[in-house]
Amino acid sequence: MTKSKVKDIISQDDVDDLLRISEFIESDTKDSLLHELKQAILDSGKLDLNQWIELRDQLHEIEELIPHIDLIIKLKQE
Repeated sequence: MTKSKVKDIISQDDVDDLLRISEFIESDTKDSLLHELKQAILDSGKLDLNQWIELRDQLHEIEELIPHIDLIIKLKQE
């Protein structure tokens, strides 16, 4: 197989990762990020203070990625 052919093949791990990402961001499923956040907020007793701090730190990291996501969306729309 040539190098270009090897690059075109997607591994099962890649497929699994893509499926996990898709399920995670689907807004109408119980496994979505948004659903999980809403549930944690609605029942704030589910998390202790340290978990809330860790969640906020992780959300901050996501916020930092938003401009990059916006750029990807813009480029794909063009």
